[in-house]
Amino acid sequence: MQIEGSIRANLIAALASVKRLKGTPVHKDTLDHWRRLLEYGGVVDRQPGGEKVSDLLSELEFALRSIVVEKPVARSA
Repeated sequence: MQIEGSIRANLIAALASVKRLKGTPVHKDTLDHWRRLLEYGGVVDRQPGGEKVSDLLSELEFALRSIVVEKPVARSA
């Protein structure tokens, strides 16, 4: 995964967005990005000398449980 900035900064930004959007529908692509960020953060956290972000990973993982995926809009013919 290629991200701009540190994994810590990205996790903090994702967590802020998740908290702000709690209870509102979120686009599936956004949710997929947050999940990939969690996976990548887990890899970084386990690397020797890598950023230790386990606290943020746990918090983001818990917060994502409250997210509602946006339903696709039906197109009329």
